[in-house]
Amino acid sequence: MKTAIQSLQNVKAYIRPIDFYRNELPAMPPPRGGGWRDGGLCPFHPDKQAGSFRVNLETGAFICFSCGTKGGDIIAYIQQRDGLSFPEAVQKLSTEWGL
Repeated sequence: MKTAIQSLQNVKAYIRPIDFYRNELPAMPPPRGGGWRDGGLCPFHPDKQAGSFRVNLETGAFICFSCGTKGGDIIAYIQQRDGLSFPEAVQKLSTEWGL
């Protein structure tokens, strides 16, 4: 059985932020390289106009300049979007991505 630390290491090693956001944000414009990019509509508030939600395709960080939601990686994204604790978010990502 995997420990929480092993699950965390797997998530950080095998889920690339660019792949994660392509999957999670289908309306996101096609990425052109790494760094900060337009993430499309913000999933954290009823957003009707793209442009204020940004994601970092290298680190997984995200920020919405409209509602103020932000986080440092894809785990924080899942925590905030789904209302999960840190261990629950790591487990969810591990399960969904087959790690």
